[in-house]
Amino acid sequence: MKELKTEPQNNNSNIEVSTFPVPSYNEKTINIWTENLSKLDKEEIIEKAFKFHAQGNLAKAIKYYQYFIDQGFDDSRVFSNYGILLRGKNKLKEAEILIRRAIKMNPEFTEGYNNLGLILKDMGELSEAEIATRKAIQLKPRFAEAYNNLATILKSNGKVKEAENCLRKSIEIKPDYIEALNNLGTILSQLGKAREAELPIRKAIENKPSSADSHCNLGSILRGIGKLEEAELSIRTAIRIRPNFAEAHYNLGLILKDLGKLNEAKNYFQKSINLEPIQYHRLSKLIDILNSLCMWDELDKYTDYMDQIGIEGKATDPMPFMYLEDNQENQLKRSKKFYEEHKRENLPNMIIQKKSKLNIGYFSSDFRNHAISHLLTRIIELHDKSKFNIYAYSLSEINDFYTERIRTAVFCFRKIKNLGDIEIVNIARNDQLDIAIDLNGYTKDNRMNIFSYRLAPIQINYLGYPSSLGSKCYDYILADKITIPKYNKKFFTEKVIYLPNCHLPHDDTRCQPITKFSREELGLPKNAFVYTCFNKIEKISRKEFNIWIRLLKKVDKSVLWLIKPNQSAIDNILTELTNNNLNKNRVIFAERMKLDDHLSRHYCGDLFLDTFNFNAASTASSALMCGLPIITLLGNSYCSRIAGSILTACNLQELITHDHQEYEYKAYELATNKKMLDNIKEKIQNIKNCSFFNSKNFTLDLERTYINIINNHN
Repeated sequence: MKELKTEPQNNNSNIEVSTFPVPSYNEKTINIWTENLSKLDKEEIIEKAFKFHAQGNLAKAIKYYQYFIDQGFDDSRVFSNYGILLRGKNKLKEAEILIRRAIKMNPEFTEGYNNLGLILKDMGELSEAEIATRKAIQLKPRFAEAYNNLATILKSNGKVKEAENCLRKSIEIKPDYIEALNNLGTILSQLGKAREAELPIRKAIENKPSSADSHCNLGSILRGIGKLEEAELSIRTAIRIRPNFAEAHYNLGLILKDLGKLNEAKNYFQKSINLEPIQYHRLSKLIDILNSLCMWDELDKYTDYMDQIGIEGKATDPMPFMYLEDNQENQLKRSKKFYEEHKRENLPNMIIQKKSKLNIGYFSSDFRNHAISHLLTRIIELHDKSKFNIYAYSLSEINDFYTERIRTAVFCFRKIKNLGDIEIVNIARNDQLDIAIDLNGYTKDNRMNIFSYRLAPIQINYLGYPSSLGSKCYDYILADKITIPKYNKKFFTEKVIYLPNCHLPHDDTRCQPITKFSREELGLPKNAFVYTCFNKIEKISRKEFNIWIRLLKKVDKSVLWLIKPNQSAIDNILTELTNNNLNKNRVIFAERMKLDDHLSRHYCGDLFLDTFNFNAASTASSALMCGLPIITLLGNSYCSRIAGSILTACNLQELITHDHQEYEYKAYELATNKKMLDNIKEKIQNIKNCSFFNSKNFTLDLERTYINIINNHN
């Protein structure tokens, strides 16, 4: 495996080191001494060390500091400054020893305690770091820099509200303190107060318009509240001020990705990696976008890093990597690290209070025309209102048909997107929820921080994120015995609760589509065998696509029907056809349609080819509802076993395969044996009364599960 070289990134917008004041010199006075060090006395060595330090000639400064110490001289200033230089070189243990010696020489050395706190933070010893920094503040109560540093330590330990208070104190002492203003904006954004977060960042820019860090931070905050064009301008300003600002190039890539400018985003992610030693969290975004562009050859260059990304260095969004590998151990490690970097300090826990009805709260950004609502809305409507008060907490501003269905069905519908984390937690706690259900996990627009504080005595990970969240603040995950076999429970920090059948709900009020398309209307050849995959483009990897290419070659008059992705992905897929001596018309791209029309066009397909690492879920359900067979490969992880669970619940196990060879053979066999395919389709037409399609029975099973969880919860 390749060794990825990384270096610590000490961002001065986050921390403030304290060096003993060193003299300033203009260019005319700068010179390099060559005299014999042995001829210098103690004070001359100190003077020259400080002088080189001030000039930025750190190699020379280190030489003089080390010589000073080798001579057995004592001076707390020298030991402290030398310790900070070693910290910059990531020699943390040596740095700690030097700073502690400086403090021993001068027990009232406030800068020493401040610096010790930073070093201990870097070493991950957060409690000791907090003690040291509080000692600096005790010795010097108006030490603005120490308050700023204490905030970074508290934030790293999940004590974000305390960190906010420290930053406000730092700014009170030093109102124009750029670093603290930047950090306060970042903290407020993380607390869900994105609009309030703008104010300190803009004040920092007002105080210092040339601060690239401030413009970069403002861009990140504006992105968080959806002001993408303004965010882009801010980040471009940061890059104009500091052209080699790797983090700004990375953040601009994020914004451009949100704007749908994928190729441009890719270039900025690549630039951020080229400007500094590779940081895994930045590399993860490049890999994610290469996958979205179907640039599989480029992706192959980074496969050796998969065991490090999101596991070593900074955490990264774990969700995209489910598309890229079927590795439960890595999934769990990424989730644990992601949670640790974003966790909040728990508020006091609650106990379940006896009430006439149980209060169940569903939290989601997807109470709208989205797969989650397609699956769950009918279940919410069917909940027994004599036993349950159902609360829906919406993290979206979108209102549509599904939003209104849910709003009408629940006891209480709350829009909470624009509220801060603590506000949301207080509202949920005042609602006296017995169970809080996170339907997002680490998917887009999630607010996992509110679950970190704890919203209810029982918290459940369900439906939106098919893996462990790596957090002990989630008590349970709802699944089934196919998606999480007993031998895979070890890959979950949550306790696994099995629903009796497939864990995916279904809306049995969805009618058969009225619109009937002809193949010609959809751009499909009339007499072709239509292999279909309506999964999102990110789920398709080279492994399954190579199989699909071979099927197109082996099955005469066959075509592959995909949901239309971005133009670059289209171009790359067509290039794959050309490289394999296939006509470009063998792949047909389906335009986006409203849901009913999309369901209707399923009738024009012959066989749905599932993806491997991350299966079809609601997409598989829709296909079967419309009579389209789906062939899947049963993998190792939850997300690679979802379609297998659906097919098992529908008694269609013959469509489940267990390796690439069997998958390819089954897809070929069904395309070339009309009788076999017709028998499968006839069987699908007769499964509408099976357990999977019965919303009422599913709701009863789910309600019994909630009651059992409450009765057995310790």
